[in-house]
Amino acid sequence: MNPLIEAARQAATDGWLMGVMTVFFFLFFIGYAIWAWLPSNRRHMDEMAQLPLDDETPDGKSYVLRSGGPR
Repeated sequence: MNPLIEAARQAATDGWLMGVMTVFFFLFFIGYAIWAWLPSNRRHMDEMAQLPLDDETPDGKSYVLRSGGPR
């Protein structure tokens, strides 16, 4: 069989799978976004948003940042 025709046949049969995967991941994204914005998750999301700004370790001590000298 002609390789070009075989490639076109393969693309046509695999195309539906790509479409289903796209729809699945889109619905998953929408579901996660809705879950993240639910009022019941607000406190948890606010805590997670503050993590990069937190300077204390779990035992209450502060991190000491050293200024780096010449390397």
